[in-house]
Amino acid sequence: MQKNFRHYLLYFCLFLSAACSPGILKNSASGSDPEVLTSSDLRVGSTGDYPPLTSFDTLTGQFQGEDIDLALRLGKHLGKRIIFVKTTWKELSADLLAKKFDIAIGGISVNATREKLFNFSVPLIMDRKVAVFRLTDRAKFRDFKTIDQPGIRVLENIGGTNEVFAKKHIQRATLNVIPDNQLVFKTLLNGGADIMFTDETEAKYQQKKHPELYWIRLDEHISPSYAKAIMYNKTDTVLQLKVNKWLNK
Repeated sequence: MQKNFRHYLLYFCLFLSAACSPGILKNSASGSDPEVLTSSDLRVGSTGDYPPLTSFDTLTGQFQGEDIDLALRLGKHLGKRIIFVKTTWKELSADLLAKKFDIAIGGISVNATREKLFNFSVPLIMDRKVAVFRLTDRAKFRDFKTIDQPGIRVLENIGGTNEVFAKKHIQRATLNVIPDNQLVFKTLLNGGADIMFTDETEAKYQQKKHPELYWIRLDEHISPSYAKAIMYNKTDTVLQLKVNKWLNK
């Protein structure tokens, strides 16, 4: 965990100047939801299906992961009890807008669509999309061109940036979208699909867990780097500023 914390700290330092920019300070004038600031609880939404950042154990009803640990440390800093709320990638944005929780965390990528609706913390990590497939197909799939071919079965989970990425770039291969992110890997391993696109963070984790998997980076013009961060409602700028201040320490 110490190694991962240093990984986070590196990006916090890189984006310190952005966090303290006049634009963010100006936005804080709109304030935050009084209930969020005065409540003794901080409700944290997470999908629980994106290890190593967030996982949900259906037997114990408990969350775990690197971003979950980060949220618990944040709660301690703010003097608030953290209450985790289970959501899905498909419902993540709607649930936050409906204020079913106060912040969202757990491998959440910053993109233009989300930025129109929400504010984000300074980046927790930088990531990019990669292609994951079975190790036995290593010689077959060398780049995106060899992946996007007729007869190749691409499988993604619904509602997240993996689905958005696949729909944007796949033209010849067959794309199938299913509800469960973890079921994607099981299907890939048992031969029910050939390829999935996901973030490099998750790909590394899954390859370590399943050595029979392999992944490759894609060309920069197809898969540029992007940030993962904590997501807030636009009204909660004071909370955002407090969290950024803590992260940058």
